[in-house]
Amino acid sequence: MPSLSYSLAQLEAFTAVAEYGSLVKAAIRLGKDRTTLRDLIDLLEDGLGYELFVRQGRSLQLTPEGELLHRQAHLLIRQARAFEQFAHQVPATDVQSLEVMYDPFTPRAFLRALIAQMAKRNVRLSLTCTTREQGESALAAGQADLGFFQAHNRSLGNEMEWRALGSVEMNFYASQRRFADVVLPCSLLDLSLIPQIVMHPASDIPVSRRLQIAGSVIFSNEREMVRSLIEAGCGWGFLPTHFHASQWAGVSVVPTVVGNEGISQTMVVIWRPGSDKRPIIEEALAHLPTLWREASASSVGGNH
Repeated sequence: MPSLSYSLAQLEAFTAVAEYGSLVKAAIRLGKDRTTLRDLIDLLEDGLGYELFVRQGRSLQLTPEGELLHRQAHLLIRQARAFEQFAHQVPATDVQSLEVMYDPFTPRAFLRALIAQMAKRNVRLSLTCTTREQGESALAAGQADLGFFQAHNRSLGNEMEWRALGSVEMNFYASQRRFADVVLPCSLLDLSLIPQIVMHPASDIPVSRRLQIAGSVIFSNEREMVRSLIEAGCGWGFLPTHFHASQWAGVSVVPTVVGNEGISQTMVVIWRPGSDKRPIIEEALAHLPTLWREASASSVGGNH
């Protein structure tokens, strides 16, 4: 059996004439010319191989075949209109996603602001705290779309693109009883003799080496565990000031002979060129400078 070729316009013409029994009335209902409707029905009948209407005086009546097809035509039109309505809603309801990797020093206020900003655009973020090495591997493999990490001061080649975000201020923190017997301000030698809590796993070698001062270190990349370790007096930490560690129980800033002002770590955003999510990534990138500034101002104000 040869396939039947028909259009939605033909079905609309057929059902309208069947309902009103007149080409003139159906044409007015559909906002089309009477001749156009007649041509649409003629084409449908030619494709079917039989007539759908017979003329009775000034009206058109359905043939027995037309009666059988009338209900099916109505159902098809209803389905087509439902599809059209849904299709128009897709751009407004379609939720896209970005996979985001970030290191432990990335300000949470900044990430929260990014989540809120992208949610307004129906872009959903999945976020994973990880090392930069693991983040770059995920980006290269197409398993992540954006990464926020400390700068490594090395070339990324053609595999990645990057952009500086800003910097996070750093300071030395410890339980007050841990340095009770140390003359303050303490020297770097004093710090090197007391276990240091490094907020990166040992596998993140470039970052760990840069942050490490003490000979003995305890690794953790989870903020609450770092807090527990420092509060318990297990060691001291060189941490971002946006952690507000001086508000932790019994913890305060450790004054040092090298000073505690102007110590910072540069943060960058990294992404893979040629991603099929490039338009969404570009939209996110456009908002980052403003979100970073606002998050930094919020952190200075003590909101965390």
